[in-house]
Amino acid sequence: MEYIFNEQERQDAYRTKRRLWLFWIAVLVVFLAVEAALITVNLVDVSTTRSRRFYVPFAILGITAAVLFAGFSLFFFSVKFRLTRKYVKMLRDIDRGLKDTTVGRFTAFDEDIGEKDGVFFYSMILECNPLKRGDITTRKVLIEKTKPKPDVSPGDRLRFTTHANILVSYEFLSRISNAPKE
Repeated sequence: MEYIFNEQERQDAYRTKRRLWLFWIAVLVVFLAVEAALITVNLVDVSTTRSRRFYVPFAILGITAAVLFAGFSLFFFSVKFRLTRKYVKMLRDIDRGLKDTTVGRFTAFDEDIGEKDGVFFYSMILECNPLKRGDITTRKVLIEKTKPKPDVSPGDRLRFTTHANILVSYEFLSRISNAPKE
């Protein structure tokens, strides 16, 4: 049985998510320290010199820092962190969720990239036995886009395991030998 996702990948994904959280928290701490310093210096200056000479520059710096932090956070959480979080959630669901094992005959790969629950996939098309009479026999099994294509040829019979139609593992039952490619 060939597994698509190994334990090292899972640990790397969890580690990456944790590192991203720590990075954002570090940026938050720096932002809060800058804002606290600006407020403290302004209050000390007003109370000691009775002057508001730094009020406008500090207000502009504070607003600029807040806008930059908000823009960074929006970009960070909507792109990088979201994709990592969805990938980690998919791996966790694969570990904990129900799995379906089926036998099918490989037909082709569908190169079109699609999205399911925030993770991008390409498809492997298989002909499977229908679950009930008159049911559709063609099944598109999803493979995460960064994973290499399995070394299968049209006509190969596979026993494959899926979770939510995502390929988890596969094994060959019979292979169609093709002439060597030149």
